[in-house]
Amino acid sequence: MDENWRRGDRLRRQDPSRPRLLFCHFPFGKDPEAIREYAAAHGYDGVEWALDGWRMMVARGRRQRMIEELRRAASLCSLHAPYTDLEIGHRDAEYAAAAVRVLQQYIDAAVDLGAHHVNLHLGSFAPEPEELSWDTLVRNLATLMEYAARRGTEVAVENLRHGPTSDPETLAALLRQTGAPVTFDLGHAHGSAWVQSGRGSVTDFLKSIPTPILAGHLYFTERNDSHFAPARVEDITAALDGLCEAGCDFWVLELHTRETLEQTRKVVDQYLAGWRDRFSSKP
Repeated sequence: MDENWRRGDRLRRQDPSRPRLLFCHFPFGKDPEAIREYAAAHGYDGVEWALDGWRMMVARGRRQRMIEELRRAASLCSLHAPYTDLEIGHRDAEYAAAAVRVLQQYIDAAVDLGAHHVNLHLGSFAPEPEELSWDTLVRNLATLMEYAARRGTEVAVENLRHGPTSDPETLAALLRQTGAPVTFDLGHAHGSAWVQSGRGSVTDFLKSIPTPILAGHLYFTERNDSHFAPARVEDITAALDGLCEAGCDFWVLELHTRETLEQTRKVVDQYLAGWRDRFSSKP
């Protein structure tokens, strides 16, 4: 194993306040046993289950079997809700209400899994402004938050590369109206028009978040729906510092291939190897 991994894992075990590291299951498909073995062999704390392309079963017996398989693969997890055909802010109120009902089922599944939180996309695939209703979005997000709270979990809004959550001011307005916590996605922020046009940095975007940051999605940038690994630790140091300063200790390496996952892990471990020196002296 890589020496940076050994150092990062050793320090994380010595200091349980350090960030917990998870990975998205994408590189390993729908094979919970392979995912469990990889997590154990590489010192990960858990897994994020991304269910856009791996839907939860409706039939009770199959659903329970799937949940048990995911539980065996990772005791610590988060659940990324599906989003391709679900839009809670759609101008068609019936469509938006149907999306809320489906997502409530994924909140139920997260509770059964013991998931840390449920991650939500809002405004996926850059819908035109006339396709969305701000009032409907705010109302339905509040409904999901209330439902999750009653069930004993939380939903977190993820900033996207396009759409309303890709702009810091628009996202902050939504968060202030609802109080929703956030999954801060480094790569979406880096790839957003706001950052790419020079209006601010990823760290500036992060610091504009007015509500708690429950989790971070770690990779360098997104282009054409592909996630790219950082080439060097300096590519994401400032953003990781920002997550630490915000109190976010739930870090998900969200890559699509094993090669990019392992490159990102190498860089994160380089960062973590110096974590104690960077933050132990801070008040």
